[in-house]
Amino acid sequence: MEFSTSSAEFDGSDSQSDLPSLVEPKLRALLGNRSAVADLHQETAHTARGWLDLAHEAAYADDLDRALSCATHGLASAGTNPDVKLGLYRLLASVHHKLEDETGMQRAIQERTKLLRSLGQTHQAEMEDQLGSILFAEADGFAATVLQGVADQERSLDTIDTVLTDVLIGLAVHHMSQMRADDALDAIEEAVDLQRRRADAGYRLSAGSLANTEMFLAHLKFMNEEVDDADELSKAILDSGCNRAVRAAMWMMQAVIAHHRNDMQQSATFGLRALELYARLQIRPGAASAASLVASVARRAEKHQLSVLAWRVAVDQAEQGEVEEASGLVAALGHQLLDAGEVTEAEEVLSGLVTRERLNGNHHVLAHALIDLANAVSRQERYRDAVTHWRDAIDAFIKVDRVREAARTSLAAGMKLAETEHTHMYSEAEDLLRQAVEMAKASEDPAVETQGLRELAKLLCEQTKPEGLKLYDQAITLASNDDVRYVAADLTRLKARAYAKFGKTNKAVATALTAADMFEDEAELAMGHCCELLAGKFLVEKHKWVEAMTLFSTIADADGIKPQLRKAALLGLATALRGQGDEAEAKRVNLQAERIQIDTPLEPEYEFITETFFED
Repeated sequence: MEFSTSSAEFDGSDSQSDLPSLVEPKLRALLGNRSAVADLHQETAHTARGWLDLAHEAAYADDLDRALSCATHGLASAGTNPDVKLGLYRLLASVHHKLEDETGMQRAIQERTKLLRSLGQTHQAEMEDQLGSILFAEADGFAATVLQGVADQERSLDTIDTVLTDVLIGLAVHHMSQMRADDALDAIEEAVDLQRRRADAGYRLSAGSLANTEMFLAHLKFMNEEVDDADELSKAILDSGCNRAVRAAMWMMQAVIAHHRNDMQQSATFGLRALELYARLQIRPGAASAASLVASVARRAEKHQLSVLAWRVAVDQAEQGEVEEASGLVAALGHQLLDAGEVTEAEEVLSGLVTRERLNGNHHVLAHALIDLANAVSRQERYRDAVTHWRDAIDAFIKVDRVREAARTSLAAGMKLAETEHTHMYSEAEDLLRQAVEMAKASEDPAVETQGLRELAKLLCEQTKPEGLKLYDQAITLASNDDVRYVAADLTRLKARAYAKFGKTNKAVATALTAADMFEDEAELAMGHCCELLAGKFLVEKHKWVEAMTLFSTIADADGIKPQLRKAALLGLATALRGQGDEAEAKRVNLQAERIQIDTPLEPEYEFITETFFED
């Protein structure tokens, strides 16, 4: 098979995939037909530059033996120009270093510096001889200090016969390892500018090196929120003569930028182009990442089955390449299967992941997988199994000192069990909610502690257990510490409902009116009116007609009341009048309510009071 990837020799066009028709068949082709993947060991090139591109692609795929073979073929090609030779020697030195072949590395460095001297770039040659592998190995703290000193020295010489470009790239990689993306961007911008000036001045650069540095720059610009610049640069790189690995990376950059701009169709299209190239080159981490992006786009488009398919491709690529992130991708597949309603298959996928991660001792991934596994079996109403998985997830979080995540898991599990119609699970729900409250308190997470108290109080009050009322008080006290007292007001409203359930009408009415005042203090006038209506409802239910009439009249006449709530107040007043025996006045008020025009429906947060609240 003859194949080359330089700008002049590359015959194949990039995939022109469009959504939605081509995404699914292309994903299925990648998943179901591994034999279609090009046998890269059979690829050959017509020129030394073609061999250099193949060598770089092999190195990106971490196929170091193939990279050495391709580079050796490139050097053996007749008429190899100096730029290509420089690139081949640099690649050989880097690969030998990765293989811990010191002799091979030194031989490649010597050949490269010999060539540099013959080209008149003597200072660069001397510095490369001195620095050796420090120019292409990932710099640790000591090496970074050395590189910084060399950078300062090279800048002071004010010449473009310099090793500064490689030094800056090494420093940028170190800055990235230290999470200093802004410093990395500064270094790479300087490196690219210097490379361009050297090329303009007739200095020889390693073939393909400018595109590689520009690729790094495009990524850093995006990371530093210079999105338009990253877009322009990545397009320019795609238009240049770069190898397929760089093309794949730049299609991925285009996909990420489109996703950032909320252009999901373009994001999927570019992501698929990157995926196809990465898979063809057997660059498994890149392919898995691209497939993950396509899966994310499909999920946002609510194409859940397509998202499942893309996650399967991501998992397949990661497992073929033994990528470290494979477990996370399997977890994402399981989660997407849940979203797609494929609970049985989700259980199968997640059970396998749980077994594997237990053996690996990867407790954080294990915990999240167990949560989804619990959700899968709970949807099948196997609540005992779900409780086991939730508790195991909590234990896994505790083992890696993720107490807050453990508390949230315990809270969510307790809430789900409390929402079931299976009262025999209420004791488990209660235990989980109590545990969530204690963990939240221990980890100083007042939001979860408050919500845990709220859900526990609600559960106990539903079972008419008086402790629930005390728990509401604790939750209200805790929420009152917040500058915004909306949560405290809403908890007070819930406590009013609880009093009514216990038959304590006077306390229910008083508490509902207290909640109304609290909401109005927070400029939540509509919620305040809702709580007043709630108090009126309690009075109606206990046939306290006179008090109800007074309250509903006050609400109906309130300034700024929403039309929907005024209508509800008038209906409540009509109900109280009817209970009092004044049928004629009740009919008049009822007609008044019917005449109110409702232009917009009630907002969801006010729906606990509806137009029909008092019709009966």
